[in-house]
Amino acid sequence: MVIRPAIALVVLALAAVEAPAQTTTNRLESAGDALRTVMFGGDLTSGALSRNSAEVLYGLLLGETTTFPIGSSAGGFTWIFDSNLRVPVRRSSSFGPMFAERPFTTGKARLNVGATFQHTTFASVGDQPLSDIEDSSSYGFGDEIYRRRSSIEVVIDRTIVSATYGLHDRVDLGVIVPVGQARVTGFSATYQLYEGAVQDFRDNTSGSSFGIGDIVIRAKTALTDSERFSTAAALDLRLPTGDPEKLMGTGAMQARAMFIGGTTIGDVNPHVNLGYTFGGRGMAFGADDRWLGSFGDPELIERSPSEELNYTVGADIAVSSKFTVAGDVIGRIVRNAASMTRFDSGTTEPDRQVFLEVTPGTVHKLLGAVGAKLSVGGSWLLTGTVLFPLNKNGITPSVTPVIGFERAF
Repeated sequence: MVIRPAIALVVLALAAVEAPAQTTTNRLESAGDALRTVMFGGDLTSGALSRNSAEVLYGLLLGETTTFPIGSSAGGFTWIFDSNLRVPVRRSSSFGPMFAERPFTTGKARLNVGATFQHTTFASVGDQPLSDIEDSSSYGFGDEIYRRRSSIEVVIDRTIVSATYGLHDRVDLGVIVPVGQARVTGFSATYQLYEGAVQDFRDNTSGSSFGIGDIVIRAKTALTDSERFSTAAALDLRLPTGDPEKLMGTGAMQARAMFIGGTTIGDVNPHVNLGYTFGGRGMAFGADDRWLGSFGDPELIERSPSEELNYTVGADIAVSSKFTVAGDVIGRIVRNAASMTRFDSGTTEPDRQVFLEVTPGTVHKLLGAVGAKLSVGGSWLLTGTVLFPLNKNGITPSVTPVIGFERAF
């Protein structure tokens, strides 16, 4: 008669003692699947974020990994036909910028090909490290705790192959083909303390994907050419050849119209690019009916690629006939997006709330790029660049190294 009550007392006593953390490890095929699992905790409810916030963060990461800037397709060698000498001659002593277009064209029947490799790790969102994302509530100065945490590491390695051919002295046609691998690793952990009983669970997840990204077809035409200022116009067509679930593509077609300007001051060649990317409605949110002091986020109703205002300002300098250095500021004003910032009600309150707060709107992202091009004989160039964030808006990358080569024919 006393066996069942005794067993019940033992179970209650064990429940009141802090239980060791339970851990599972998952290896998923797709980087996109791994990313969603890390944020949602697999069942869409136990990750470090609410489902709505996780959907927003997933959309921001997907958009940034698939539209992160890639090197210029413009070749280092530009040619113009000299009517007096009756031969093609180099248009500029500089080998040009790294992440910008210059107004000079390749030259009729001239071909430039190149390949670059870039390694990008995404580090934070709204100045909050992706390695430590928390959504928690505690009551009575810690008597009752509900905490969810995630650590997310997203790494994209891309090889970008490009080719530009001169259809005419003033018209170029180019293609950019990115091929790469996306890797996602991390964990989702939950901790609960209620009436002295503890539940502690951690889910380790990793996944990777390899594939082709979104192919870009580019047409450029020179508009004006003078010693003071040269101009050109370009049209990019971005094809949805990359798989969004593999973090390789946007899943939608986009087009960008761009104005290109530049001048030459001795060995210095300042340049400017100004463009607009069409296609995609961005993120659509429901009405934000929160009141002051309330918690939660406006509901994400729809997610697609965003339209952007793009600009690049910089200069390339011909240090010698075989060596060029360049620097750029790359700006992206992303419409119908969202920013995420860490909210913490503070330790002085008996009831504490910590979460990533979503604010719909336009996001202005800034990157810097510094690099060099070196002639290594004939028409071969070696290139090297580093990209680095200049602000902390949106998804922020770590320093991105870019190395490659170019060849003119």
